[in-house]
Amino acid sequence: MTPTGLTAVDPNSPEDEPEAFGPYPVTRFVEGLAGNARFLVPQQRNGLLVHTGKWAGWSEGQPMPNSDGCVHSWPQCVQSIAETLGRLGVGIRPNTDGALPYPYRPQGLASVFLVGEAHGALPMSST
Repeated sequence: MTPTGLTAVDPNSPEDEPEAFGPYPVTRFVEGLAGNARFLVPQQRNGLLVHTGKWAGWSEGQPMPNSDGCVHSWPQCVQSIAETLGRLGVGIRPNTDGALPYPYRPQGLASVFLVGEAHGALPMSST
């Protein structure tokens, strides 16, 4: 359920629920620029994040649980994103909790695309 396409993103301070979102800064999808994201973010889909969490029955190395459009990643990857952005001088903005309009100028881009067959899609065949 993550909109595909090019999106402006901005790092925000950690969410208030570390069990659901992890203890690290999150990357917020702010504005869709191309593809489905252009039409959906933030008009229809708001609050999309790159984050981690502590999900029941999950441990590192297993596939991430499904989300409602967020991009889940392993804790060390989300921590590494925050540390790398800090070394590059990118600021971590105060978390807006999805408030609109977004009050800051985004500091980066994310490209989301489908890999493999879409859920429920029928495979193409040739005769």
